[in-house]
Amino acid sequence: MEINSNHSTYGAAFRQKPIFFMSGKETVAFFEGKLKKNMTLQEDSCTLGSNDTYRRQHTTYEVSDKKKGSTFLDLDFLIKDETSSLKGNLSDKKDVDFYNFSIPFNRTIQNYFGVQIYMDMPEGCDYDLTLYDEYGNQVGKAEWDGEGRKTLTIPNWDTNTNKYCIKIENKNGEEVSPHDYYKISFKVTENKEQEKTDAIREAFGNLHGAYSRKDENWREYLDKYNEVLMDTEKNYTKEMEKFHQKQFESLPEEKKYKGGRTVDELLQDMAEGKTLDDAEMEYVKIFANLKDFEKAQQKAELKHDFSEDFVKDLESKGISRDELEGMQIKIESNGNVTVSGIEDKEVREQVQKLVEEKYSDRMYQYYTGIADSVGNLSSNTYQYATDVQEVRRYLKGVTGEDISLENLYLTPDGKIGGLPGKAANLINKTKDNAKIERIKDALINIIGHNRTSGDLGIPDFTSEFQFSNGAFSVADSGITVDMAALDRRLTPQPHDNMYSDMYAYSFRKVL
Repeated sequence: MEINSNHSTYGAAFRQKPIFFMSGKETVAFFEGKLKKNMTLQEDSCTLGSNDTYRRQHTTYEVSDKKKGSTFLDLDFLIKDETSSLKGNLSDKKDVDFYNFSIPFNRTIQNYFGVQIYMDMPEGCDYDLTLYDEYGNQVGKAEWDGEGRKTLTIPNWDTNTNKYCIKIENKNGEEVSPHDYYKISFKVTENKEQEKTDAIREAFGNLHGAYSRKDENWREYLDKYNEVLMDTEKNYTKEMEKFHQKQFESLPEEKKYKGGRTVDELLQDMAEGKTLDDAEMEYVKIFANLKDFEKAQQKAELKHDFSEDFVKDLESKGISRDELEGMQIKIESNGNVTVSGIEDKEVREQVQKLVEEKYSDRMYQYYTGIADSVGNLSSNTYQYATDVQEVRRYLKGVTGEDISLENLYLTPDGKIGGLPGKAANLINKTKDNAKIERIKDALINIIGHNRTSGDLGIPDFTSEFQFSNGAFSVADSGITVDMAALDRRLTPQPHDNMYSDMYAYSFRKVL
């Protein structure tokens, strides 16, 4: 179902407003009478992956209505409906929030349009809003617009890139209140630099036309399109480097890094827990890849802040740091915790209880952010593997038993089949609950991927840690199935059509 009333498919008919199509959730909300203007999306932190994890693709955004109940929408909805917004907050001065979204219209055809992001902040607060592309490059930072808010425009350097991530953090490190809410909204605007992508649109249009009319020379048009894509890739890099340099030059003189160390060397210092000065930190925030930056931060936090918190909790119970030396902790996908490497049974049990009651989810987040076996997965396989963890822990918690995911299925009326009675009633009959909505989404994702992956099996992993020299580190345990083969199954390659030999950018995707 279309959001607006334009029905043309190509060309000038799109120039007034892009065509948006409703997602499945939006369609259901529309027919239930829950879709309207000026909606406020509220993030619901009810999942394993918290909002400070940049790869968290499927955050639950809830819109509550006292009369009609809740509806749950994706962040992309805010681009379609410019009257609505997201309401969020930083829980403390060090908290960081991430939000993932995609441009919900075909940019190859419709790049006559740009997208602006706006952030309204609580009075007296100054937050940074930083934009990253799907390759993890920093491609925008919101600036004050003179109207008491910050805004940025998503760059139109090509027509391929449509996935983005925004990062919100406290700019000056001052104290914040969890009751201080910020507001994120979007606006579709005219792309004033559309001529930069005219060559892409023209080449794609020629290719599409030749292929549609079964022109025997259509591959010549494909070759020309590929040439344009390769030129665009070079220009993308050039524009990004120019943008980064401009950001660097705009810094106050005291924050311009003048040392000779590389970004990788500074990130290594971060990972080891060394404190970077203001100039070094500004430098890596501009030039470092999002994935590398976040991994370095998580390594440092795990090694220092988290390890200290963990040890202090045990010391309060009369257990010394020395008694923990050499221990290993394993957290299975169903949430079961195993502690080894400690001879004293009572100490082992105390450690296990502490992990189960307080630290299990936090350790899981460190593992997925640091372990290469998980962190290097493509977006499809990453979501599949982390959905399995989410669902197995939840179902074990509500039923007390491990439930096989291999035999689940969707019924004709859209319910989850193959669940035991208690879980089936909870999942299929509960309404207006953010946690259940998230689990339903994950189950649907697992069922679809399991059907495609077939004999390869469902991806599973155990979060493993070791404690040595007074600090934790991740012990990468790998994943139970061949993830490269699984990725090929989930991302089938086009064969003998206009997409089969289309040039793909050499940038590595992070989101």
